[in-house]
Amino acid sequence: MRPTCDPQTPSLAIRQLAPNDEAAFLEGFNAWTGEDPAWHSFAWEKGMSHLEHLRILSDEHQGKNLLPGRVPHTMLYGFLDDIIVGRCSIRHKLNDYLRHIGGHLGYGVAPPFRRQGFATQLFHAGRELLKNLGTTEALMSCATDNIASRKLIENAGGILIDEVVDPSDQRPTLRFRVPL
Repeated sequence: MRPTCDPQTPSLAIRQLAPNDEAAFLEGFNAWTGEDPAWHSFAWEKGMSHLEHLRILSDEHQGKNLLPGRVPHTMLYGFLDDIIVGRCSIRHKLNDYLRHIGGHLGYGVAPPFRRQGFATQLFHAGRELLKNLGTTEALMSCATDNIASRKLIENAGGILIDEVVDPSDQRPTLRFRVPL
C-alpha cells in the first residue's frame, strides 16, 4: 500500500513486518525515546527475538492465542526507505474497552517524523484494510489535546460522538464515528 495525500510528502511503504526488518524495527525504538514504547509495538518486549515478535503479530492478525483483553488486529508499519517512521494498528473487532477507548484504528508517528503527512498515509492504509474487512464505519479516538489527530479524523469525515476519560491515564479523550 502506498497512499499519499500531499505531493510534497514522500510515499511510505506500508506493510506488516517481515523477517528481514529486525534492524529497522529495533532502530525504530530510538525514535520514541522518552515516550511510551507501546507507540512502536504492543507486543514486543526487551529481549524478545524478532521471530517471536513476528509470531505474536501473526497470531494476533489471525485471532489465535490472544492474551486477555486483546482482539484480532493487524499491525502495519510505515517505511521510508529502510526507516520505520510509524505504525498503524487495525482492530478487526472491538471489545468493551476498545468500544470505550481506542476504537478500530490507531496510529502513531515517531516524533522526528511528525508534521510531514505520514500519519495521514498510515490512517488511509488502515482505513482501506478496515473496508476490506467489511467494516462500514470505524470508531476512533484521540486525546483532546491531540489537535493533529483530531484534524485528521475530522478531515476524513469523522463525527464527534462524545468526550470520555481514558481510565489508564485519566486523560480526556474524544471519540469519533468515521465513515469508511
